[in-house]
Amino acid sequence: MKQWFVKPKISEELINKFPEINPVILQLLAQRDLNTQAGIDEFLFPDYSQDIHDPYLFTHMATAVARIYLALARRERAVIYGDYDADGVCGSAILAKTFKKIGLDFEVYLPSRELEGYGLNQKAINELALGGAKLIVTVDCGISNTAEVALANSLGLDVIITDHHHVSKEEPAAVAIIHPGWDKAYPFNNLAGGGAAFKFAQAIIKSPQSKLSPEEQEIFEKWLLDLVAISTVADMVPLIGENRTLVKHGLIVLSKTKNIGLQKLIEVSGLSPDRLDNYAIGWQLAPRINAAGRMEHANAAYKLLTTENIEEAITIAHSLNKSNQERQVLTERLINESIAQLGEIDERLPVLFVQGQDWPIGIIGLVASKLTNKFARPAIVLSGGADELVASGRSIVEFNLIEALDEFKSYLVRYGGHSAAAGFTIKAAEFFEFKEKFIGFAQNKLAGVQFLPRIYVDAEVKLEQINWRLVEALADFEPFGQGNHKPKFLISGLTLMSVETVGLESKHLRLMVQEGSLQRKVICFGFGEANDLLAPGGKVDLVCEAGVNEWNGKKELQLSLVDYRKIV
Repeated sequence: MKQWFVKPKISEELINKFPEINPVILQLLAQRDLNTQAGIDEFLFPDYSQDIHDPYLFTHMATAVARIYLALARRERAVIYGDYDADGVCGSAILAKTFKKIGLDFEVYLPSRELEGYGLNQKAINELALGGAKLIVTVDCGISNTAEVALANSLGLDVIITDHHHVSKEEPAAVAIIHPGWDKAYPFNNLAGGGAAFKFAQAIIKSPQSKLSPEEQEIFEKWLLDLVAISTVADMVPLIGENRTLVKHGLIVLSKTKNIGLQKLIEVSGLSPDRLDNYAIGWQLAPRINAAGRMEHANAAYKLLTTENIEEAITIAHSLNKSNQERQVLTERLINESIAQLGEIDERLPVLFVQGQDWPIGIIGLVASKLTNKFARPAIVLSGGADELVASGRSIVEFNLIEALDEFKSYLVRYGGHSAAAGFTIKAAEFFEFKEKFIGFAQNKLAGVQFLPRIYVDAEVKLEQINWRLVEALADFEPFGQGNHKPKFLISGLTLMSVETVGLESKHLRLMVQEGSLQRKVICFGFGEANDLLAPGGKVDLVCEAGVNEWNGKKELQLSLVDYRKIV
């Protein structure tokens, strides 16, 4: 059973304020805190020239750019130190292309997820110093690495941090910090790691020292937007404000990308360049990029995004596709093992812990995400042996995971992340006590919360209101994603006219429903088992998404079922 939460209707006052806007559309806009003409226009029609903020609004940006050009003048070697996920790899590629453009000597270092873990580490810093590096620029990491930055400084390396993760109380002694959440002077705090790297790239290119004409600057900057879009969608940051503009325009760039690696990745993913959207990135491209760091090493994904050799791009794209298929099989196995390990769950249990010996560290976050979605509560999945355990957690809106870990940091070797997703390493000997105290803490924080999957309904409508006018207006809400989900509509009291199974192994249903004299089809993906529960003539309430089905050159309105309730 799922909980339905129907959002309240907008006021007559607001409807009267915007009489030209469809009331359903107006309700969706109001739910996104858009109740002025300027705010509505910015959301529906993002303008790159107007809605992208000046990168020099970051407090440390001028200092960071000056240090880059000082390295160029001194012929120093810089190191881009990235993260191994799609956000970090795309951000690293953005800075690599930028450093190459201005002629800076650099290398890229992506740590091994299995052997080194997330963020800066002392062994890598020592090796980079021995190799002659003088400057480290982090991507999607570094803000929590106070000790490692201090080590780098002691070895004669300056550090510039570009990151967006949780800010620890102790600030690293970096030359500059480019972090949208840390820097209160910057007007938008939800950039992804790749977004922060892009702002740095923007500033470097726009500097008079770049020696590029304004036209060259603009062209170079905009051809980076395909990578920015992937990093932003992949890291599931809110698609609002500047992120929305970056992704909307990034999808346009991605559809005609000059990046050979992305061209080949789009091909092996079975995608059409002219039909790329948020879903294509989040469920097709990003998982294949992430597969490199999850299954082997992120270097393969980085090479794909920066190669100029077609044959190499083809080879790597096929390799990542294969790795992703293997990842899917392994993830499914570990999910099943985790559910079996949990057994019958006490409905009052506020947080789930599962553990496997030597489970791949690159997979445990995916397992945690699945458990949280299935059981509607925080989940922490651990892997390791007798000495240390590595954990990845996912959470629900009522429980800030990174703040919870802050409370127990004395138990942790290292940790980092966000409110909804975080990871940590802990000594095996400390785990039992940590687990007991963590569960107690969660019990207190989540008192009164029902651990049931939730569906948030944006508007209750009549069947006749789901029409072409509405669906065409909804297209302006794209791209959908975090913070701008695809709207869900409740349609009550419908009569079932027909119910039929469709698809392989009858896993799906197609309904014909009626309200008054109006009939509509509803496609129900994954609802095949409900065939025995639904019968023609019965009454139902449906929660649906509205869209367009295109087949053989024809277009028709399509309702896609999210959930249903029989009316008894």
